[in-house]
Amino acid sequence: MIDNEKVIQSIFGAIDEINGQLPKGERLEKSINTALFGNHGSLDSLGLVSLVTTLEQKIEKDFGMTVTILEKMEDLEDENPFETVKSLTEYLSSFLENKSNE
Repeated sequence: MIDNEKVIQSIFGAIDEINGQLPKGERLEKSINTALFGNHGSLDSLGLVSLVTTLEQKIEKDFGMTVTILEKMEDLEDENPFETVKSLTEYLSSFLENKSNE
């Protein structure tokens, strides 16, 4: 079973790295409710790519799994797992659980 708290810490670690590249006024808050990408999100498409790339590296380090986060995006229909930290946590927990059972 994948620990959601560990997933959140990986996301927050990726946010820390992204924030290191952003001006103070554009940095992401480390909160479960932080809007990431979409209608209310703080990230543009380039910022999202940076987050995903950084997060894939964090997951490999933290979980010992090599993943391509966008691998199963076509299965999501209209859902946006990158809308908030919470939705990203749920998506990644499910994704990692499925990957560990392969």
